[in-house]
Amino acid sequence: MSNFLGSLASEFGEFNFTEYNITNEIEGNASEQNTSYFLNHNSDYDGSFFYFDYDLAQIPYPKEKKAVPFVEALIKIVACTVTSVVSLVGNFLVILVVAYNKRLRTTTNFYIVNLAVADLLVTLSCYWVGTVADLTDGWILGAFFCKFNAFAQVTSLVASIMSLMLIACDRFFGIVYAMKAHVIERKACHSIIVIWVFSIAAGTPMLVKKKLMSRQWLDYTEMWCDDAWELKTFGGGTEKFRPGRMAYYTIISFILYFIPLVVMAVAYICVIRTLWTSKAPGERTTKDVNIQTKVKRKVVIMLVFILAVFGLCWMPLQVAVLYSEYKPLTDTLWEGYEDFYYIAQVLAFSNSAINPLLYAGFNDNFRKGFKQMFGCYKKKRYTTLSKVDGEDTYHSSTTMTPVTKM
Repeated sequence: MSNFLGSLASEFGEFNFTEYNITNEIEGNASEQNTSYFLNHNSDYDGSFFYFDYDLAQIPYPKEKKAVPFVEALIKIVACTVTSVVSLVGNFLVILVVAYNKRLRTTTNFYIVNLAVADLLVTLSCYWVGTVADLTDGWILGAFFCKFNAFAQVTSLVASIMSLMLIACDRFFGIVYAMKAHVIERKACHSIIVIWVFSIAAGTPMLVKKKLMSRQWLDYTEMWCDDAWELKTFGGGTEKFRPGRMAYYTIISFILYFIPLVVMAVAYICVIRTLWTSKAPGERTTKDVNIQTKVKRKVVIMLVFILAVFGLCWMPLQVAVLYSEYKPLTDTLWEGYEDFYYIAQVLAFSNSAINPLLYAGFNDNFRKGFKQMFGCYKKKRYTTLSKVDGEDTYHSSTTMTPVTKM
């Protein structure tokens, strides 16, 4: 075996392609490490591998099989279960309370329901799959799920974040351009349809490019789910990159994070500015002023919190994805990258569990709707509810400000 590997090393030299980094786990001399590295990593990403005249079925698997410590596995399973249950229950209740209570069937709440649907799909298609992949050796979910899950993940994530951006825009037009808000509200159905068409289009490349890869070693069948993008070379064949994959994931990162973050930040800054500079018509008592100031402060805190949660939940994953795409393929990933990527995924997927608390839990009318649905709220208290610009509003005083649109 040593002579065989040594002959390969002398023929091909050192090959440091690191898509599947196993160098540290290969025992033996330097030539054996380099050759095994070559055998494991020389891929054209279209489902075929360059093995030349050598049969990998005659070579023992050069990597230790993955064995996750029991405590680590238990913590990850519990975290996944708790987060998934919170997300499923929270988002399902948002949908249920709007369906149950006609008073809550408003434009903004329809957007929140659309967000809840998208977040349910994120929970059903993302978190648990990432946990299974992290705890097992290779891909164990089959070829169909390799394609469909990737498609479902991209589609649901894009739909969820586009819904967040749409809610921000709805609040922007409802507060800053309140007189024209009814024009935007009539387009609510069209906006939701556009979100899902766009999201499905964004996820469709995964149905084409995701493939279940396999390699048969002497004592092990190696299987993994990967993107089959074309591998190109430049610099005399010494550098390799995948322009299609790089472009796709860069666009998805901008769609998922950078563009929504900028849009939401601008929208909420304008909303906050309008709230603090607006004055209610007519004479106001000191009590009215204090109440409105308190409500404004509450709304501002909520908007800042929404923006901060979105930014913090999604930033680590974008850093991990863009780093892996733009680093030279011949460079190894930094030590601890896999742990960082797992934590980044957990944060991103957890955003779907937090959204119902942010968008429904902080909303007085949603809380009243929950209580009424479960028989914990007296109907007579709904007499203080009224319609303002097509939205349900709870009045704590006789004066009206743009705060009522929140």
